[in-house]
Amino acid sequence: MAKKQERKAPPVERLSGIQDKKDRDEVVEAYFRAFSGPHWMEGHMERSLLRGPVYDPEHTRVAVADGRVVSAVTMAPRMMRFGPVTVPAMTLGPVGTHDRYRKRGYSAAAMNDASRYMEQNGYLLAYLQGISDFYYRFGYYPYIAPGNVKFNRDKAKKESRPGRLRTMRRKDLPVVRRIYDRATAARICAAARDKKVWDWLIGPGTRTWLFRKPKVIVDERGRPCGYLTVGGAPHQAAVGEIVVRRDEASCRTALGALVGEARRRESREITLPLPWDDALAVFVRQHVDAEWKMWSGSMGGAMLKVVDFPALLQRLEPLFAQRRREARSALQPVRFTMKCEIGQVGFRVSRGGVRVGPPVGRPVVRIPQRWLSGLLTGYHAVRHVAPRKGASVPADLMPVMEILFPTGWPFVYQGDNY
Repeated sequence: MAKKQERKAPPVERLSGIQDKKDRDEVVEAYFRAFSGPHWMEGHMERSLLRGPVYDPEHTRVAVADGRVVSAVTMAPRMMRFGPVTVPAMTLGPVGTHDRYRKRGYSAAAMNDASRYMEQNGYLLAYLQGISDFYYRFGYYPYIAPGNVKFNRDKAKKESRPGRLRTMRRKDLPVVRRIYDRATAARICAAARDKKVWDWLIGPGTRTWLFRKPKVIVDERGRPCGYLTVGGAPHQAAVGEIVVRRDEASCRTALGALVGEARRRESREITLPLPWDDALAVFVRQHVDAEWKMWSGSMGGAMLKVVDFPALLQRLEPLFAQRRREARSALQPVRFTMKCEIGQVGFRVSRGGVRVGPPVGRPVVRIPQRWLSGLLTGYHAVRHVAPRKGASVPADLMPVMEILFPTGWPFVYQGDNY
C-alpha cells in the first residue's frame, strides 16, 4: 500500500502587524476558529481588544499564508512596576491559529515575530497566560503564584462598616487612579497605569472579562475608599479586581459593600483575588475566618519572558541600589558577573549602592533562563534556584544575591491581562 503523503504546509508569505481591514477581519476569524466559545471571542476582539486608546495594529502580529491570516498574536503595552522602577512590557493574548492551519509552524512564526518586534521597539518583558508545552520554547516561564481568598458573608459582616457600591464613572478616574497608585507603588509586577490604560479600562475594557462592571466602593458619607470589578453567575459574588485604600476603615467599608453585593446576589460566600500582603488581605487574615488558595504554574498558567536581559538588569539598577541600602548589611564590596542563556551583566556592589553594566569577569553567577523570570519577580528564592541543573551561585555571593533578589509577592491585576 502506498504511504500516505503528508500535506506540505504553504510558506509564510508575510509576518507583520495588521495592515488593513481584511487582516483585521481574518484575525478575528482565526481566533473564532481557534477557541471554544467562538461567539464570545468574536465580540471580545471586536468590541474590546481591537479598539480603544491602547490598541495599535502593529501590536497584533500576523502570519499570512494562502493569501490570508492563519495565525495571530495580539499584544498591548504596559509599564510594569519593580519598586521605584517601571519597565516597558507587553501583555499577550489571545494567541491562536486557524483550525485548518494548525501544527504547521505558523503560530511559532507569529510568536517569533512578536519577540523580534518587542526587541526592536524596546520592550524588556512580556507576560501571558498559557501552557508550558508551547510557551517554554519561546522563553516564557512561571513568575507569580496567583491566588484568592474565600470567606463567609455573615462572618465578614461582623467586621464591616456601612459601605456600598456604585457604578464607576469617568469623573471618578482621578481618585480611583490615586487609590490604585498608592496601593501598588511598591508591588512587583503591578502595572503603572497611565491615562491611556485607564481610558481603555473604563471604555472598551468594561465590555470584556478584564474590567467587567467596575464599581466604586464608597462609605456612608459617599467618600470613595476603593473600587472593584464584578461579574459571574447571578448567585456568585465573583470579584475580578479589587483595590482598597490601605487604612483599616477602608477595609471595613469594603467588607460592608461586599456583604451587601453578596446578599443582593443571594450568595453566602465572597471570593477575592488578592496578593498575600495587600492591605485588605492582611485585614481579612487578622479578622475574618477565610480559606486561602494559591496555585503554582509548573505546567503553565501565568508566564513571563525576559526579552532583553542586559537592558532589563541595567534598568533595574535603582531597585537593586534601594535594596542594598535598606538591607543595612555589613557586606564587603564585591563585583561579579551574572550569566544566563540570553545575556550577561556585571554587578558592582558597594556599601553605598549597586552599579550594573558590562560583565566584570569572575566570579560568575549562573541562572538558567528557566528560573530567571521567577527570580527577578521574587517568585523563586535564590537558595531554591541555586541547586537546580545549570545554576551556580558561589557560597560567598549567596548573601548579596539574597539582598538583590529577595522573595516577595508579585501580582498582576486582572485588568492588565490584555
